[in-house]
Amino acid sequence: MGHSDDLHIDSPSGSIAWIDATAGIAGDMLLGALIDAGADLERVQSVLDTVIPGSVKLTKRTVDRCGQRSLKVDVELLVENPPHRTWTSIRDMLEGARGAVPERTIDLGLRVFGMLAKAEGRAHGIDPEDVHFHEVGALDSIADVIGACEAWRQLGIGEATGSTIAVGSGRIRAAHGDIPVPVPATAYLAEGWPTVAGDLLPPRPHGHSHAHDHDHAHSHAHVHDHEHDHDHPLPEHAAGGPHAAAAPPSGVAPGIGELATPTGVALMRGLATSYGPMPGMVTRAVGIGAGTKDTPGRPNVVRVFIGESYPHA
Repeated sequence: MGHSDDLHIDSPSGSIAWIDATAGIAGDMLLGALIDAGADLERVQSVLDTVIPGSVKLTKRTVDRCGQRSLKVDVELLVENPPHRTWTSIRDMLEGARGAVPERTIDLGLRVFGMLAKAEGRAHGIDPEDVHFHEVGALDSIADVIGACEAWRQLGIGEATGSTIAVGSGRIRAAHGDIPVPVPATAYLAEGWPTVAGDLLPPRPHGHSHAHDHDHAHSHAHVHDHEHDHDHPLPEHAAGGPHAAAAPPSGVAPGIGELATPTGVALMRGLATSYGPMPGMVTRAVGIGAGTKDTPGRPNVVRVFIGESYPHA
């Protein structure tokens, strides 16, 4: 379930949150989770129209990710061939929006993009001021970052804790060629934060007892496989959705692929103040944001829990 009526939009920054990135994280996934938790998409769109007027349009839709309902936010580009931007030009653009856009949204956006610039600078061996963001600076990523920061502000979140981040494994093809996962910028952004590859667990052997023997030496991104010698086929939503697992095509390195993007990890680091399990809290809203992929055996989602803290006994 998503937005709770008990959670007041634009409440003082006294709420706490826990971001669950044990299946990975990307900017659009976190934005979707925050909208699902109660942030107003039209007001997020209004902020984007001020920062990058006439450039993007946000829409939302409910989707199924491996049998789990979640919210997908899509970014439609309204201009062709958007320019590559440097960290300096993005900073000037955000600073120029002060007065028309809430201060906290601007400040959070500057923090996140500053982290991205530093990581990209390290990856390419150049000064962060000279970084051309390419994919990271494209309009859809600017929409993800500023949109998520505005949604975060609306929900009145003060302190936040983040989970271990599943970063993925294998190799991907990017603008600069064939590179390992996590990509360099993600690897630098994740320094000092717990990470795990996040590969799926191997199938359980036949005749496994009904007891749950979960190996807690791994991330809690585990898929709990409940196929215990059922006499009848599971329904589609319980069997992992319509997509059957397949071996990677010829020429593609094995591995689960990229689960965490630089934008997603920068948002985690810029918004969450600490890492760890869910803190003691009274949850008022749960938001579930979907990624584009529908991964067999694992819901490709980010979850956000929002509420108030309570003292431990």
